[in-house]
Amino acid sequence: MRAAIVEDAVMDRKELAGYLGRWGEETGTSVKVECFENGEAFLSTFAAGDWDVIFLDVFLSGMNGMETARRIRALDESCRLIFSTAAAEFAVESYEVASSWYLVKPYGYDKLKRALERCGPALRERYITVPGRYGPEKLMLSQVAWTEYENRRIHIHYLDGGETWALMNQGDFASQLLGCRDFCDCMKGLIVHFVAVEKLLPDSFLLRDGQRIPISRLKYRAVREQFLDYSYGQARGGPGYAGNR
Repeated sequence: MRAAIVEDAVMDRKELAGYLGRWGEETGTSVKVECFENGEAFLSTFAAGDWDVIFLDVFLSGMNGMETARRIRALDESCRLIFSTAAAEFAVESYEVASSWYLVKPYGYDKLKRALERCGPALRERYITVPGRYGPEKLMLSQVAWTEYENRRIHIHYLDGGETWALMNQGDFASQLLGCRDFCDCMKGLIVHFVAVEKLLPDSFLLRDGQRIPISRLKYRAVREQFLDYSYGQARGGPGYAGNR
């Protein structure tokens, strides 16, 4: 799980980061936390898909947390937003940016756990183990954009543009990925991760990096239904991966 904390109070940042580390240990989730002192600093490096959950204080120096949230939502509709602030008066307004929870300071670890549970299982990093060049490797599913089978091995393309290979057949590989609702077998030898998709076209997926992945005519109807179901679930704040941890 990739978590950003946008908070100008040093002690509050440290406390929340500690809670997140504890939650990661208890749930067996890989947690990466990065802290920012204000909204401007956070947005200066922000890109869609960078963060699974973002914690925002409302009362920030400079741009306040609500305005920061609105700018985040203009770029990324799927990341989870959790407000962590000293006043309850903005709770209703937080729904305008589809926040998952509203924490009122001071709060304890149990309330933080409830907030994360409200975000659904998508925050828990999912992985499968694949045979790599130097032995078994963990493949973090949240980082995968799409895969293709070629030359008796799996060519894995990451969201950040990186690549790797899994030395296994397509049937064994697909049986593990396709247990996750975010992945789709759109054509023989091709699997797409919906988080990488910008748009569904009449014959292909347009990915966020500009690439187009073809969809089999025979599979198009089923693929379209799966993608629309996924998109609807994301809009409603539904669950993420359904596969193995």
